[in-house]
Amino acid sequence: MLLCKGLSAFQVRLSHLLLTVCIAGVLFQSTRLYRQRESDVTHDWEDTDIVGDSQHEVEYLERLADRYGLTNLTKWQSWRVYLKEESLDTEPVTDVYADFQPYPDMAKIIDVKNPNASELGASKRMDLPGGSSWTQPKMPGSGFLFGVSTSYERIADRDWAILRAWKRWLTDGHGSSNGAGMVLMLDKASANQIEVMETMLLEAGIDAYVTSTNEFTSKTKRYYDLVRELKVYGATLAAIGQSKDWSGVIEDTIFFPSLTYLRDRLSSYNASEQLYIGIPSERSDWHQDGDSMATYGGGAVMLSRRLVSAIPKLPCLELEMPMSLHRAQKWDVVLGECVKKWEDINVHVMPALYSAHDSDYRPELESHETGVRPLLLRDYQERHQLDVGMAHLVTNVCGEACFMHQYLFRDDWAVINGVSISHHPNGLNRNRRRPHHRHHQNQHDHDNHHRHGHNHKHRNPQENDQNDPDTSDAAAKPRVPGQLTVDEDKVERMPLEWTGRKEVWKLVDSVEMVGGSVRQAYLKRGVQSQQDKDQEGVPKPAEEELDSIIVLIWEKETVK
Repeated sequence: MLLCKGLSAFQVRLSHLLLTVCIAGVLFQSTRLYRQRESDVTHDWEDTDIVGDSQHEVEYLERLADRYGLTNLTKWQSWRVYLKEESLDTEPVTDVYADFQPYPDMAKIIDVKNPNASELGASKRMDLPGGSSWTQPKMPGSGFLFGVSTSYERIADRDWAILRAWKRWLTDGHGSSNGAGMVLMLDKASANQIEVMETMLLEAGIDAYVTSTNEFTSKTKRYYDLVRELKVYGATLAAIGQSKDWSGVIEDTIFFPSLTYLRDRLSSYNASEQLYIGIPSERSDWHQDGDSMATYGGGAVMLSRRLVSAIPKLPCLELEMPMSLHRAQKWDVVLGECVKKWEDINVHVMPALYSAHDSDYRPELESHETGVRPLLLRDYQERHQLDVGMAHLVTNVCGEACFMHQYLFRDDWAVINGVSISHHPNGLNRNRRRPHHRHHQNQHDHDNHHRHGHNHKHRNPQENDQNDPDTSDAAAKPRVPGQLTVDEDKVERMPLEWTGRKEVWKLVDSVEMVGGSVRQAYLKRGVQSQQDKDQEGVPKPAEEELDSIIVLIWEKETVK
């Protein structure tokens, strides 16, 4: 029998020692890398270089108090946000490996009528990734001509809110055009109103042709006539060397956060073909069509140049339908049905936020919590009480991709830039989903698909590939009707998920400071409840009754 001699006691102890050293080294290196990553993203320290003059901070508090009627005692905290030059284009969500509230006394209780100026300044700072480049493309809108039908009164409403929003996405932000053109059709405007609008648009740096209807007409007819105006004005621009590939037929509350992103999304289409592409924003932009969900754009439609030339020749207003039904239908539905019937083309859809194929849709989610980079926003003032022109101001510092970008912090706080800050005491669920990498299409063969200009390979969602998580759940997704193609190629969707309650601070103010920094104020109203009394019998509000302000001052990273 052959016997193997075992290891000596010394060798055993030595091997244990070496193993322990190796494990300790791995743990040390992992901890160091984790801390380095945390340090690279966010820093929590006292910064003696407080932003802003103390008197200016007091004046800013007074401004907020006057506008929003803050409680006499208000909770106040302020952060400096230094932006590191890192790309946000790949994902709409960034995990921040640090706490948003590193200390329990971050928020100070301020006497609004007699504030201590030293408590208002931003003495804490964090570093967060911003845009990959501080300079946007010089003329990102050069391939677009947009048409809007509205009234002078609507544009002038709420201190010219619509015009202020147009300035954000139809100019370079410095009073010059970004290349995009506009045809503005006013509803029965006077000669003086047309002249005023022309002057204001010119001063804003918006290249626009202003016209007016002669009489009050239906919205459907106005938008049908608007396409004719786009055809004529587009030909005029082409004659002077400013040809436009795409015409956007949009309602006055449509807001494009980034024409660069719109151009990138449209680049997967062949603009020389006849194309109708609807861009619905939220769930209400879709409608039930039997057992399917359908949309024709919900207020925003992109048309190729060839289709713009064809539509004015079509009898779109003579569709066989009862007059009452015709009046009730939305203009995009009539336009979409018309091109399907008379031009026999597919209607494409690029969802901006909500998609009918999103099986993870949760009705309690706000649109900005769906974790997708917004292609456009529609009627956000009415739907979410957000002044998009003001909210978009932060992109002057951090680039277009940072607007509505989600920053998720380790202590279950979430910053949706330009919209809200939320705290989730019971925890955030950090869910991640892969890009869609798919096109949902019904009742179209391969040849028909390519004949109408989309140059991506088509995959039928009904071909249930068990090895592909993007198609294995197709049966669980809502159906779309025939001649409707939903295109969601490479769109990241990372919805915000949490357990239990949430506390929300909403953006109420944004202003550009001297030097180019942007200051945002987010407000959470106090909860009304039974007041306690102090020793003298005077009502003493509990902390949850106090209004709360969080100020973020966004700055470009500088060499220190």
